[in-house]
Amino acid sequence: MGHGGQAIAASIMGDEAGLPVILAHGGGQTRRAWKRTADRLAICGFRTVAIDMRGHGESSWAEDEAYEIRDFAHDLVALAQACPQRPALIGASLGGLAGIIAEGDVRPRTFSSLTLVDVTPQMESEGIARVVNFMAAKARDGFASPQEAARVIAEYMPHRKRQGVPTGLHHYLRLKSNGRYYWHWDPAFIERLLARIARNRKAPLSSERFWTRQHLS
Repeated sequence: MGHGGQAIAASIMGDEAGLPVILAHGGGQTRRAWKRTADRLAICGFRTVAIDMRGHGESSWAEDEAYEIRDFAHDLVALAQACPQRPALIGASLGGLAGIIAEGDVRPRTFSSLTLVDVTPQMESEGIARVVNFMAAKARDGFASPQEAARVIAEYMPHRKRQGVPTGLHHYLRLKSNGRYYWHWDPAFIERLLARIARNRKAPLSSERFWTRQHLS
């Protein structure tokens, strides 16, 4: 369980006696992103805990739309405290930023180590806006079919060779009762992020200002 009883889905692998390693994915991803990493760490004797962050994958959506980085950080601290020993944390993008807040402010010395993936001191605002706008574009309306979702992805990444419906895409879509397919993440998560970007558009977008100072306020 995450902070405040937030339901967090996880896949656990490896020796129960091994050092726990929490794997926290980036925004819009799921714990499936860590499949190969988890396999290799388990072979090396670690106990891997790959999670779906709140509002993502099979984890529950936050009823109060609590999707600040600090909320994700609190989840990581709660998960770490449930481990039999201080775990290591490997965080990509969103997961890494949440790890920084968790270890640097929420509860120092929660993790035995912190490894950051795809997180930099200075973030390019245009690049972030492009990614977030893509994630938000169909968040509420969804898609008529997986083929439509695949086409939208192909248009977003024209440099990649088109291959129809990518293998594994169904893991990132949810078929609802109206017959349409939707991304697995909570639209409120991405909408809150868009609002943050809009408020900070005229200021330099650094990880310290955009994430740390904003979410500690």
